[in-house]
Amino acid sequence: MGHGEASARRTTTITGDCLSCIKYLMLIFNTSFVVAGCLLVGLGLLGMLGTSTLGAVVNLHQGLKLAIYFVLGVGASLFLLGFLGCCGTLRENRCLLLFFLLLIFFVFLAELGAAGWTLSTQRESLTVDELAKQMKHKFKNDEKDPYSKAWTTLMFKYDCCGIKGMQDFQGNSHVAPHKVPLSCCINMETEATECRQGQSSKIHQEGCYQKIYETVEPYMYIGLAFCILILTFELLAMSVAMCLFRGLQFV
Repeated sequence: MGHGEASARRTTTITGDCLSCIKYLMLIFNTSFVVAGCLLVGLGLLGMLGTSTLGAVVNLHQGLKLAIYFVLGVGASLFLLGFLGCCGTLRENRCLLLFFLLLIFFVFLAELGAAGWTLSTQRESLTVDELAKQMKHKFKNDEKDPYSKAWTTLMFKYDCCGIKGMQDFQGNSHVAPHKVPLSCCINMETEATECRQGQSSKIHQEGCYQKIYETVEPYMYIGLAFCILILTFELLAMSVAMCLFRGLQFV
């Protein structure tokens, strides 16, 4: 009997030490979730309410608008996860920890599902050829049209013309009788007439796709790394939360 009691005491002591470490890990993970959630909500709001150039990029594609809303949703979910995880850890409340586990599991699945949907359905619509085809049919040279306004803003911003070049406006009835819109002109004040008649020396020769891609490419890699980091933290947090949930029933 004495040996059994000593063994039980040793087990209790080890469990208590492990629980302390697990609690610290949970607090670290959940503090990271709160910070990440605030950052994502801030990025989402910047995408919706930020600069005219950023707003123009978002307005170009329905998928980009959906991405902004998804970022806002994930940010709010991460903030809630961090708050629940901290409360459940500090209060040692198994109900809160169980809710935390279920919520983080569903958020994790939603993120994987969104990534799969984007790669399978939206990737082709953002290729250079597809965007050039869209511009040929959708650009109306009208400031009241959101699509046209967005591309006009970008062409002014980056000193470019079309997606691949001035040829993207060939056959566009909304631009006719001119060859290109005014936003393609190098000097709009003194050479607008010659430019719109199609004199190539007066027109920006480089397309906007390459210029915009070079601008956003670093942010794409940063965003990808950030997403992978969040998914990794969520997996680790699920594991640690499960250990804490199981450990609290023995305390």
